[in-house]
Amino acid sequence: MWLSIIIYLCSFSDGRLKMSVPTVTIDEISKGIQDYSSNESINNVLEGILNDFMDLQYGKETPYTTGKQVIPSGATIEDVKSGIEGDLEKKFKDIFVTISEVYESGDLTPRSKNDGSWDPKYKPVLVFLTPNK
Repeated sequence: MWLSIIIYLCSFSDGRLKMSVPTVTIDEISKGIQDYSSNESINNVLEGILNDFMDLQYGKETPYTTGKQVIPSGATIEDVKSGIEGDLEKKFKDIFVTISEVYESGDLTPRSKNDGSWDPKYKPVLVFLTPNK
């Protein structure tokens, strides 16, 4: 079972193991921020993801957009772990787990492919948001 999970989450490219990056739309994360407003830790992470994405869209140089951090701005690793242990929807839990795994690994190699929606000079490690459908 674990092997099938690992194969599902990872793919081989250039000889390195790469995780797939879970994504949600801007509408989904906005709704999540409202739904989890009573949980400060979860809200810190979700708001940070949205704010970091906006910084990326507007070309603002930050530790997130330059690939120097994976913890969303305004959040801590404790916030991320609290969300993992809490009662989160699967789509958000997958994001929190990915943040935690990348943070723990210390590998800041970008895992999200730029689809042309941000300036290529920025190299964020993880981009979890996609435009609304």
